[in-house]
Amino acid sequence: MHDVMDYCLRTYFKTINWNDDNQYSNLCTASRAILDFQIPRGLTFAISKIKFPLLKASYSMNVSPILNGSLGYLFTSRPLKVNPSERVNFMEMIDRFHINYMPRNYSPEVLDKNDTEVIKDYLLYGRLFVPTGRLEAIYSKRFSRWMQCVVTAVSDPRSKAASHVTTELQYDVGQWCTELSYTTDGELFGVRGLYNFTSQSQEETDTDSNNEEKSLQDKKKKEDDNLKAPLVERNVFDVSTESEDDDEVESLKGEWSIGAELYYGVRERSGGVSAGIRYRSLPQFSLQSPLSVTYLINPIMGHMSAAFAAQVSDDLALCPRFEFNMYSYESDLMIGAEWWQREHERESESNGDTDNKTSQGEVTGIVKATVGTSRGITLLWEGKYGKMLYSIGLVADLTSRISPIRSVGLQFQYFS
Repeated sequence: MHDVMDYCLRTYFKTINWNDDNQYSNLCTASRAILDFQIPRGLTFAISKIKFPLLKASYSMNVSPILNGSLGYLFTSRPLKVNPSERVNFMEMIDRFHINYMPRNYSPEVLDKNDTEVIKDYLLYGRLFVPTGRLEAIYSKRFSRWMQCVVTAVSDPRSKAASHVTTELQYDVGQWCTELSYTTDGELFGVRGLYNFTSQSQEETDTDSNNEEKSLQDKKKKEDDNLKAPLVERNVFDVSTESEDDDEVESLKGEWSIGAELYYGVRERSGGVSAGIRYRSLPQFSLQSPLSVTYLINPIMGHMSAAFAAQVSDDLALCPRFEFNMYSYESDLMIGAEWWQREHERESESNGDTDNKTSQGEVTGIVKATVGTSRGITLLWEGKYGKMLYSIGLVADLTSRISPIRSVGLQFQYFS
């Protein structure tokens, strides 16, 4: 579960209409949300106070296994609408499987015209951890509609090697996105690129957090309407044939993305390259269930990874991932699932009609589970109770006879 500072950062980028999912570094976001989630460590209480629209403050404390905490502040050029924990949209606080699609199809004339517009959006963020004294900072500056710069810095008094500064220059026009980066850790230079191939005309669509739920509801409604539709003056064979043809055309509508990364370390005098491909369905086509297929390869290291994430029902998503090294022949298989918990479904009866309309309840919790050949079993339960958000996690290794339970964590969040 995201803490309030991460939630505010995501809200800021959503407010300025910047899509992080269109970057090559986030090519596998869908599968990572199901498989690579983090569980709480020990017992943590996070209390935050949102005083002003432009300034956010956060305070957290970890009481087990070591007493520590953090103090964070966030300042933005635009006011952020951040609801308190009792009224926050739970789907925006969790890292979940979803298709975040923001289509754009701008002509070169529009790009040249809008690229000269000056945008003064910026963000300042800092967090101090006590008693270690570790400091994290982020500065984000928007130069134009398509370009922004993000500078992140970490200062750790205990380890000078962990202290570094990273600068990224991002240029995103929707159909393609490029990133230039430099980090003082190893004096590493990098360049990334991602290009999208969409099999239909791109149009602006709503990208709110309930996009997947709306698509699933529309799919269910269309299926019900097809069952209730009269077959007068129509041949049954023709109806089935048309339905199959429509399904085939619908299944071809999606987006293919290809990307690559090239990096070189001056200090180590070595570099690397990686490439990836992704196919994902588009949320505006309700007849197709959300799915994302990715394949990554690093030819120098010999590592490759393939993942398939799909929402198999209204509240269940599954994802297997297979990793293999061509040089050492080492492999790893991981399977994960996430299940959304909802409020009780509500039924309403139409006036004068006998048919009842059923609407899905609001998501109030999520359960995640993974099992892998190297990681073992990981369980996570996140939910909302009253005015607080909670997370309960467990990591277990059933092959160990001495200590099958590796770690257990519990976290509570409250902000107002």
